[in-house]
Amino acid sequence: MLKIVFWNANGIKTKINEFRLFVNKANQHPQHPSGGRAILIRNNIPHNQIIPPNLRFVEACVVAINFKNEDPITLTSIYVPPTSDTSIFTFDIEVLLQISPNQILCGDYNAHHTSWGCNYDCPRGNTIKAFALQAGLEIVAPSTPTRFGTNSANTIDFAIVKNFLYPYEIHSISELSSDHNPITHIFFLQYSIPKYPGKLNTNWKKFKDTLKNSEFINPHFVNTAEHLDSIVCRLEDEIINAKISSSNPVKENYIYHDSKLRELNSERNLARKMFQTYRDPVLKRKLNKLNKQIKKLGQKIETEAFTNELLNVNATDGTVWKFVTPFKKKTKSIPSLNGPGGIANTDLEKANFLAESLETQFTLNNITNPDTEELVADSVMRFRTEANSVCKDFDSPLPSEVLDCIKSLRINKAPGIDGINNKMIKNLPLHTILTITTIIHKIMTLGHFPTRWKTATVVPI
Repeated sequence: MLKIVFWNANGIKTKINEFRLFVNKANQHPQHPSGGRAILIRNNIPHNQIIPPNLRFVEACVVAINFKNEDPITLTSIYVPPTSDTSIFTFDIEVLLQISPNQILCGDYNAHHTSWGCNYDCPRGNTIKAFALQAGLEIVAPSTPTRFGTNSANTIDFAIVKNFLYPYEIHSISELSSDHNPITHIFFLQYSIPKYPGKLNTNWKKFKDTLKNSEFINPHFVNTAEHLDSIVCRLEDEIINAKISSSNPVKENYIYHDSKLRELNSERNLARKMFQTYRDPVLKRKLNKLNKQIKKLGQKIETEAFTNELLNVNATDGTVWKFVTPFKKKTKSIPSLNGPGGIANTDLEKANFLAESLETQFTLNNITNPDTEELVADSVMRFRTEANSVCKDFDSPLPSEVLDCIKSLRINKAPGIDGINNKMIKNLPLHTILTITTIIHKIMTLGHFPTRWKTATVVPI
């Protein structure tokens, strides 16, 4: 874990005592202050100071942090004076970004923009926002203000991150006596990815029996939307637990690697390292010879495997169709995307562009018109009242109707956030179908659709 605290002290000499208390509280040890900026770093963290190039519009102090088995991280404490040019100060930021690939630039930018929680946009904020979009940078700011004036509170202390893809937390702390709050920025350098269990083999008879013997869920006495949501969650949990208890992982087929090919690869890698060290032409010829042998042997192994697959293809057991289907599909590559930050050509640039586009699309609109909000609320309430009165006159849904809908489901569709796919729904026992039928009736009478059933995870493909 990497924990960063940055703070505009607004004059450190008069606040040195309370700053020492804060530093001791955070268990940090001061190092080398430098002018109007400083970076204090624990002495047990391997690091070295980098002398920044000459800067005209900003002030900066740079330190490289060298963690074991990790790429170096460049931490920059930056200050953009309010008197700096509002249109070309980003030239200095661009110079700082050239120092290393993994960059964290944190400090006081004196830039206001609604994108990071300010009440208005200023010219410097517009400039840095446009610069971040063009350069593919991420602006990371806390959710609460960082500077408090006489009658104002804004966020002008934040961080700019370049190629630093780690989970993080950032908070503005109400401590110390400057008009700027200290900011804590924590990066989680070690994190675990949920383990994918792989393919599962499910005993569907055991799945049905497990659900039959599970605790009976009675939704007949549901009278509120909250109770309906809890009943739906219980039903989902029972279905998922029944699936887990009746499934076993399928062992993956072992991929055979030719021993001769492994031996040649090891010999080739050794020859490459020796050549890079001594630059001997003899080693270069040996490296080229080994590369040719590896390529020739790889083609031979691939041809033999393809021949064996052709010999085992049989029209009676369906293997011929599995073999032919990939050849019938036309592969399509995603073309270059034209975004606000320029042309996205690589996969990483396209993924970042799509992520930013989705984030923009799913950001709530800032609706602050009370008249409009009251009109919408009245319309929704009137619609729900009319819908409830109409739905009460409908006949209750029948289990046979629910079964007909389930039969028409296609099993190759992705599940929702609950993880219940269509094949699991097709194998539900009758008493679970009756429970779902009652839940549908309660949805119509209460005029409330369960929250879990209208929440989706959007994955671009």
